[in-house]
Amino acid sequence: MLFQKPSPGYADPVNYALEFDGWSNYVATKKEVIIFGDSSWQSKKSISVWVKPLEPSPVCTGPDPGSCQLIVGDRPRFWGIYRGILNGEDRIWVWNFDNSPTSGFDVIPIIYENNQWIHITLVHHNNRLDAYRFGFLAGSRESGNSIGFDGGPADQTVLHIGGGFTPPDRKYLFKGLIDEVRVYNRALSGEEIRANIYNELSSPFESALKAYYKMSDGSGLTLSDDSGNGNHGTFVHIAGQDPPGTYPLWVTSELFGSGPTPTLPPTFTVTATFTSTPSPTATPTRLPPGFTPQPSITPTRTLDPNMNNFLFLPMVRK
Repeated sequence: MLFQKPSPGYADPVNYALEFDGWSNYVATKKEVIIFGDSSWQSKKSISVWVKPLEPSPVCTGPDPGSCQLIVGDRPRFWGIYRGILNGEDRIWVWNFDNSPTSGFDVIPIIYENNQWIHITLVHHNNRLDAYRFGFLAGSRESGNSIGFDGGPADQTVLHIGGGFTPPDRKYLFKGLIDEVRVYNRALSGEEIRANIYNELSSPFESALKAYYKMSDGSGLTLSDDSGNGNHGTFVHIAGQDPPGTYPLWVTSELFGSGPTPTLPPTFTVTATFTSTPSPTATPTRLPPGFTPQPSITPTRTLDPNMNNFLFLPMVRK
């Protein structure tokens, strides 16, 4: 039986996200070679996701991000967007394993706030791995083709959302909310990411959009691919857990809101760096909320894309 959290009484239509318990559930979609149509995913892809981690992050069980909580990525865990504590740092990790002699694991750490929504995009192309936070470049690394096993067993090289599991007890399960997962077979630019970050995509879709999980179902044990390409996901519940857990839960999306009026998520605290030029009469025209400059300083705002610099705009469901 699928249990759902009660709706808070919004008017239709209700917009949904998926909640994962970090213990017993995840979503498995299709093999990457099926989603992308060929092995192009090993060298060229973009994956974006809205994610809200819940509760303190666990220490990863190994020395690389593949041993952390899988948010969106492949099984057998060779690339993706993960979360966990590595070497004492609690981060969301955008990473790729190309098995090169000089780097092997190419990793970009992303600062995040627990219990707050964050938008992350992984872009892999031209032997480079880029990570975007709210559509702004947070880091870049040289990184070759992702390692994969096309043609191997059916339970390998599958795109997973919310976790992965290798019996009997190797679990890489995310605890939190996930919404709006988009999968492309091309590189997205920061401008493109920012242009659509606060909006649902609408048909006709570009051909490069290979899977689109906007969490539109609201019930059941299937995650529909809203791109029309048929790359649907299947809910997985790992049996024999203590506590037993359940399938991923359909919950009302705080991110996009529900009903005719979108709901704004909490505003992030603005963190800015400033360079100072003596100017006793200068008056700055753009300052972070609550910032009061010294009379003799002219602040120049320089935003760090890996800090909490960004204010949310209204989210729109088309």
